[in-house]
Amino acid sequence: MDLSNYLADLNDSDPNVRASGIIALGKTGNRDAVNYLIPVLQNQNEVEWLRACAAIALGRIPGEEAVPPLINALKDTSILLSRAAVIALGDRKCRQAIPHLENILRDAGRQELHPAAVSVLGAIGGSQAVPAILKALENSDTLVKRNAAMALGEMRDKTAVLPLIRLLKEDDECLRAITASSLGLIGDKCAAPALIEALNDGSETVRTIAASSLGYLGDDEAAPPLEKALLDENKAVRQTADVALSKIKSHGN
Repeated sequence: MDLSNYLADLNDSDPNVRASGIIALGKTGNRDAVNYLIPVLQNQNEVEWLRACAAIALGRIPGEEAVPPLINALKDTSILLSRAAVIALGDRKCRQAIPHLENILRDAGRQELHPAAVSVLGAIGGSQAVPAILKALENSDTLVKRNAAMALGEMRDKTAVLPLIRLLKEDDECLRAITASSLGLIGDKCAAPALIEALNDGSETVRTIAASSLGYLGDDEAAPPLEKALLDENKAVRQTADVALSKIKSHGN
C-alpha cells in the first residue's frame, strides 16, 4: 500500500491534519508505517496527544519493530502518552511488556496507570501475568480491583477462586457483581457456597449474577437456595434463579 498520501499529513502545521495522518497510517496495518510513527512517538516537541495517537496506531501494526519504543514510552512522564503505550501493548498482546506492567503496578507514584495496566495484563493473558493480577486484588484502588477481578474471570484461572471469594464481602457493589460473574466464568464448584451466600446480598444486581453463576457451576447443593430465590422480591433475580435451576437439572441428567 502506498503511504505517500499519509506522509504529507504528518508534516502539516495543523495538529488535526497530523492526527488524521497518524490514525490513517495505523489503520493500514502496513509494517513500513512504523518507520514514520515511531519518530512521532519519540518527538518530545510534538503535541502530547498526537504522540499518544502514534502509540495507539503502533499498537495496530504487526511486527516487533514497534515494541521497544512502546515499552520505552511506558516510562514517559506524560500520563496520557504512557497510558496510550499501555493500551497499545495490550492491543498487540505483547508478552515482553508483562514485567514492565508489573513494575508500573508496584510503583505507588504511578497509580493513574494501575487500572489500565492490570486490564492489559489480563488481555495479554498467560500464567506469567497471573501473579501480578492476583496482587492487584489487594490494591487500595477499587477500579484496579474491579479490573483485576474481571481479568481473572476472563482468563478462567482457577488459582483466583479463593482470592475472588474474599471480594464478595467488599463494600463496593460493582466489585461484588464483577466477582460473582468471574467466579461463574471460572466454573470451579468450590465457589458455590460463597455464591449461595451472595443470593442474600443487599444488591439485586449481585443476587442476579450470583444466581446466574450458580447455574454455570451446576452444583446440586445450589438447588435449594435457588428455589428460595424464586421468591425474591426482584423479578430479574427470580427469572435468573429459574434459568439456573434448569441448568443444574440438565447437568444431573
